[in-house]
Amino acid sequence: MRDEWVLKICAAGSFQVGKTSLIRRYAENKFSESYTPTIGVDVTVKKIVVDNQPVKLLLWDTAGQEVFGRIRRTYFEGAFGCIVVYDITREETFKELNRWISDFRNVAGDNSSIAVLGNKADLETLRKVTKVDGENFAKKFNVPFKECSAKIGGDEITEIYTHLVKKYLDSLS
Repeated sequence: MRDEWVLKICAAGSFQVGKTSLIRRYAENKFSESYTPTIGVDVTVKKIVVDNQPVKLLLWDTAGQEVFGRIRRTYFEGAFGCIVVYDITREETFKELNRWISDFRNVAGDNSSIAVLGNKADLETLRKVTKVDGENFAKKFNVPFKECSAKIGGDEITEIYTHLVKKYLDSLS
């Protein structure tokens, strides 16, 4: 057993899908109603234990605005996994998932771990993307999928991060 693994996981997706809020909910169990766009990248550290193995997660929150497209790829370097996020109330963010996955895999490789999160499940009455659409999309790429709400929290966010870390640790044995 290693003293501690240090693993980098990126969050990717269009602007205002809630990447920062998801990371804050997971790492600090906090949510803020105010929105400040991520400029470039923001890194949050969270220590966890998975299968009795200490892990320090470096959670890289990448900017979703297209103006950061060229430099975003450099942020993906060294990441073993990526959580690709869309907003269930904005169909265009769902349609852009292919591009986000492609951008990440072009840097991290085809064997990199990806999970898909449909965020803002608390806004059910404004839904534009069905849960079935999200499930089918994830099946197409053979990756895990969850819907969640960074605002109200829930186990889904933790489950996705834990799944990615377990997959990585299992690949070492």
